[in-house]
This record gives sequence, structure tokens and C-alpha cells, in this order.
Amino acid sequence: MKKITLLGLGLLFFVSCKKETEAETTEPTVVETGISGIFAVDSTSTIAWVGAKPTGKHNGKIKVNTGEFKVEDGKITEGRFIIDMNSITVEDLEGDEKLSLEGHLKGTSKPEAVDHFFNVAKYPEASFTMTSFMNEGGSDMMEGDLTIKDKTNKVKFPVSLTEADGIAKLTSPEFKINRTLWDVKYGSKSFFDDLGDKYIDDEISIQINITAKK
Repeated sequence: MKKITLLGLGLLFFVSCKKETEAETTEPTVVETGISGIFAVDSTSTIAWVGAKPTGKHNGKIKVNTGEFKVEDGKITEGRFIIDMNSITVEDLEGDEKLSLEGHLKGTSKPEAVDHFFNVAKYPEASFTMTSFMNEGGSDMMEGDLTIKDKTNKVKFPVSLTEADGIAKLTSPEFKINRTLWDVKYGSKSFFDDLGDKYIDDEISIQINITAKK
């Protein structure tokens, strides 16, 4: 199996024109050259998410609908992915609780809550377009523009790429983004002063799991 592991020692950065946050990752880096070609995203591809608050956390997945990336001898040179925001699921709840939270996240449950989170009726898709691929502190990183709710900010994260028989696996360790930079401000202490312990963390944990074929 040809393999590139692009996971990180050092710092994992989230960057925008307004603010920057950092998180450490201790994943080892192993790079093997050899993978080349254009890979089209398979419908099984997902992004796992975790949102937290003082009383607990919730987790789920979002589907990566379409996309492709190009690799030249172990270097990712191009990439664009379309994320289906209607596909948001919650995996730690069941029954009515699950449906209620999914509806709240999508903005489909109550008219007054349509813009609390992602308002999928108005913004059915998000996208990521890669702008650069580099090594920092021993970690190979993918950087690009993440667009959610028509707002675009830079993100940078370590990725792992493996390929066998024309099927590639592009994954990342868990990293965090600040949701408020994409105008997802519901329950944020950064914008509301009277929340007490009812706030929701600004940072969302993200993990990418993409399957793609030549």
C-alpha cells in the first residue's frame, strides 16, 4: 500500500482575518511519496463534529456531498469539497431528542430559531477550497477557505492520506474551529452576557473522513 501520513507534531492553527486560535496535536508524522492522480469524493465521506457546553456535549456527522483533489507524487496540489448541510445528524441522542436537536441545528424546527445555527433552507451547502499545502514543525498541513452561511475564513489542519487500488482515504485528527466566525452565535458567551452556565462553547471539534476514487 502506498501511504502518506500527514499528521501533526506541533501546532494546529485556525486562522481568520479577525482572530486566531491554536491547539496542540501530538500525532506522529510519516511521509511516503508515490501517490498521484485526481480523486473524486465518494458519497460515504463525512465530517464528524462535537459541540460542547458546561452540562455535556453532543456529536454527529455531516456528509461531504461531492468534490475532488489532485495529488502529485505525494503532494496535494488542488482540492475542493462540497458539504451537504441538510445532512447534519446527531449520534448521541435517540427519538424525539435526536430529531429536536437536528431540527434546531438545521433551523427547521421553529421559525424563531431558523438562524440560531445553520439555516439549511437558506444555506444548504458549505464548501472548502484548498489554497496551499505545506509542512510546519514536522507536520504536513492543508490550508484553505471554509465557507459556511456565505462567510469565508481560512482554516489549516494536518491530514493523512493513504491509497490502495485506486481508493484514497483522506483524514484528519480532531481539530477545532470557532463557529462564531461564520455567524453561528447562538448561546455564545462572546456575544451574550446573561447566559450563566447555559452557554455553548464557541469552538466546535471537527474530524475529516473522506473516501475518494481515481
